[in-house]
Amino acid sequence: MRILANENIPGDAVAALRARGHDVLTLKDYQQRALDSLSAYFADCARTGDADTAFYEATRREFRTGIAFQPVRELPGLPYVCLRIPTGGGKTLMACHAVSIAARDLLHADYPVVLWLVPSNAIREQTLKALRDRHHPYRQALEATCGSIEVLDVGEALYVTRATLDAQTTIIVATMQAFRVEDTVGRKVYEHNGTGLMSHFSGLLPEQEPGLQRGEGGYKLFSLANVLHLRRPVVIVDEAHNARTGLSFETLARFNPSCILEFTATPDRERNPSNILHSVSAAELKAEHMIKMPIRLVTRLNWKELLSDAVSCREKLERAANMERQATGEYIRPIVLIQAEAHSKERPTITVETIRECLLEDHRIPDEQVAIATGAKNELDGVDVLSAECPIRFIITMQALREGWDCPFAYVLCSVADLRSSTYVEQILGRVMRLPRAAEKTREELNVAYAYASSSYWQTVANALTDALVKVYGFEKQDAKDLIVPPSEYETGSLIEEFMGTYTEVLIEAPKSDPLPSCLEGKVSFDSVPTSKGESVNRVMYQGSMSAEERELLKTCVNSDADKAAIDRLFQRINHPSQVGEGGRKTREPFSIPILAIRQGTIFEQLEETHFLDRPWDLARCDATLSGQEYSTEAPQPQTGDIDVSEDGVVKARFIANLHDQMALLVSEDRWSAGQLVRWLDSHIPHLDITQTESGVFLTRAVQGLLDRRGISLSVLVHDKYRLRTALDAKIDGYRQSARQTAFQALLLPECETPLVVTHEKCFSFDPTQYPFSRRYKGSYVFRKHFYEDVGDLNSEGEEFECAQFLDKLEEVETWVRNLERRPHQSFWLQTATDRFYPDFVCKLKDGRFLVVEYKGAYLAETPDSREKRALGELWEERSNGTCLFVMQTGKNFAAIEAKITAGKPKRKGRGGYSTADLIEKD
Repeated sequence: MRILANENIPGDAVAALRARGHDVLTLKDYQQRALDSLSAYFADCARTGDADTAFYEATRREFRTGIAFQPVRELPGLPYVCLRIPTGGGKTLMACHAVSIAARDLLHADYPVVLWLVPSNAIREQTLKALRDRHHPYRQALEATCGSIEVLDVGEALYVTRATLDAQTTIIVATMQAFRVEDTVGRKVYEHNGTGLMSHFSGLLPEQEPGLQRGEGGYKLFSLANVLHLRRPVVIVDEAHNARTGLSFETLARFNPSCILEFTATPDRERNPSNILHSVSAAELKAEHMIKMPIRLVTRLNWKELLSDAVSCREKLERAANMERQATGEYIRPIVLIQAEAHSKERPTITVETIRECLLEDHRIPDEQVAIATGAKNELDGVDVLSAECPIRFIITMQALREGWDCPFAYVLCSVADLRSSTYVEQILGRVMRLPRAAEKTREELNVAYAYASSSYWQTVANALTDALVKVYGFEKQDAKDLIVPPSEYETGSLIEEFMGTYTEVLIEAPKSDPLPSCLEGKVSFDSVPTSKGESVNRVMYQGSMSAEERELLKTCVNSDADKAAIDRLFQRINHPSQVGEGGRKTREPFSIPILAIRQGTIFEQLEETHFLDRPWDLARCDATLSGQEYSTEAPQPQTGDIDVSEDGVVKARFIANLHDQMALLVSEDRWSAGQLVRWLDSHIPHLDITQTESGVFLTRAVQGLLDRRGISLSVLVHDKYRLRTALDAKIDGYRQSARQTAFQALLLPECETPLVVTHEKCFSFDPTQYPFSRRYKGSYVFRKHFYEDVGDLNSEGEEFECAQFLDKLEEVETWVRNLERRPHQSFWLQTATDRFYPDFVCKLKDGRFLVVEYKGAYLAETPDSREKRALGELWEERSNGTCLFVMQTGKNFAAIEAKITAGKPKRKGRGGYSTADLIEKD
């Protein structure tokens, strides 16, 4: 993970925050990948001037299939995209980082205006409070990436000054409803306000006049709507599915936005489909420990027994939390959210008051530990539930918590309403899913959420919760199914057997009627329970520890081989719980493969960029001259307000060029000196690897050369500073990559003082429990040898899929992995001079060797990137002494893979053949 957005953040901004005592937040890997996709898309928009083409290319990179852009009729040509992030994924933090990305890569502006739209007043208040709090991670992210920040509500924005918008990034937080004409506050947005907003309209150029709203007499309205129209706001829409209507699009069009960014768990896929630029999966959230997974679901018809189960579960969780605090220092106070029924005159109901009375009287819960949070009575107002001084352990609600309330201490959801007649539980389920501090706990039970529902039908409840995770919280269907698990493999039950120290397995047949061996008495019991289908399920329950001798004795009590296997699973779960997956399935041992390593003293380290980045190079000694090809003053001319019709009849604006021209009109070039331009360039070009002294000398020479040798005026350079920044950034990066390439190539030479090796002493291991794919393979072909149950990020057709299918059918392959790109902690990679190379497929062969396959379409086989990857893969193979094989597969000639395996097949050594340790070079 990297600090905040990435190396584009000025180092002095981060240092300043730390100096003031702020805890600068890091981004999770999946958040960084999503923001990188957004940055690349905006950069392509600015480069090509076409949001549609840029979107097609971005989705082709992201999903390996280009997706057609869905334009909005009211906003032709506008970059309007969606980042799909499931609940618990940190959408608001990502939106904070997106502000600077939009300003830098699309608007080419220092101080953007942001219109931040939320779905409700409750979330508006919550967002305003967080963005205004200088100690909150959201505000810290904004300050580190954007500098000075002003956060306003709509009422305050009606009086915002021009000086504020000229010198600060200004964020206006509102609901969509507040901008609709029929709303009282909304009408004020469009009203003339000469006293408060007149300064924004003085000295306007003719190019800025079109599109401004006017009064009945034709005069220009000094309104907030017109201020926004001039400033081309970045529009951020939180939970955008609430805003994708014709009326909403018409409202947004009045403000002349520069772009619209949707951050939502559930994008519109039918009526007005969202342009999904990047999608995050549940597997990615799990890998980063963002959410509690899975959700252990228990059903019981009697509500008092159900509540008793939930109370008991919370007590055990608190004991686990106390042990966690002793081990790590982290404070957690598990909370139960109890969902009551509303009052009804037609039938008896289990109300808030009834549940509170049961807690106080039947369970002796202290009154201060119980809080009510309903529309009529909210005892959480002003309470810091996360404080160690807060006593609350039970919160009784109906549906008041479903919006704008989050507490990672909420571990247990208990609903006393039968889910066949109520959907309220779906709306508050997400409140128990966030993991405290987004960090894995040492106590496994604190990484899981718990749901107790009043029902006699476990599967019905599971289906309802699965649907909620899909429709309300944005998970894919299969991900949601995997999230809801029973406490055991039968349909009914009270508490989680493993959690209580009791372990249960389902039996195919009834056990023998013989008496139990004496050593098993008190430990073993058998019973039969009814299922929702009216049938019966036989079970064996085991309490406490189990020795190997006790396992064999217990096997004599059952009849079939299948039931003896169930006893083996029981033994495995008791003695090796970390090797058992959901439902008692045994997980595989880690799959390890040698990597390209470098010796540092007596240890081996994986080759990565730090091993050659420390080779010195001096930017100040490099030629700073920008040629006419590198930087031309003949920029594409904007065509203000020009709207055309494309060949397919779609109305399309020449949007991007017009946007850049209008943003430039907001900046005065008269106040700038050459030194100020150099300082601006230095702060807007990322160079954490270059000292400010070196960059200052280089940039000064570059600017002076443009002024003196090419005769370009300072005002032109300032006006065009973003294109100049792009040209100089590319120039500096060219020198950087050249220096890196030289240092990297020196490492590859056999005579290098620290030669690269492939050794069994340094391997990468695929973790059986971590496979954070973005998309699940959904094809009809069933892969038999894939190391993980799912195959990630693979289309169900095409040559790459056929290559995977070929590997899966190869007799010589024992197991294989679809290697995930840009997952450095979960994937196999090789360092290149500029980046990391993640081959497509990693295979373990039955003879102990390893095969890595990179698939390339024939048209990409000889690009510089492909040639570098091929050379690196072949070097890895060469240094492995025959243990590791590399193939760059092009087209459908899969025989090349078989030939590679056969040609390098080792001779057998006795009956057992060669082991990996035998084959790998020992250094």
